[in-house]
Amino acid sequence: MTDFVELSDDNFGATLGSSKMALVDYYASWCGACRMAAPMFRRVAEEFKLDLFKIDAEKNPGSREFVEISNLPTLALVKDGKLVASLCTTREESLRSFLIENGVGG
Repeated sequence: MTDFVELSDDNFGATLGSSKMALVDYYASWCGACRMAAPMFRRVAEEFKLDLFKIDAEKNPGSREFVEISNLPTLALVKDGKLVASLCTTREESLRSFLIENGVGG
């Protein structure tokens, strides 16, 4: 199963810039929904052949400027270091639809 790679403000831009297509999970340590959804994010990222990253939204304020975050978990779909789209969900069906609508094959 695909493992998350932890990002920080220090390595955010360089790491995503070297990834062709990635899913970034913005989370917080206190967020129960974030912990609950993490295994599903791993499964879907593996199925869709996406690099998978996570970043603590509270500890890394600089990286929050990359995407609008109104709730957690927020997922950012990134291609060649640029934001394609974002989604706040814990539902697998919603994530799959989001990826397909944004041109990621399953």
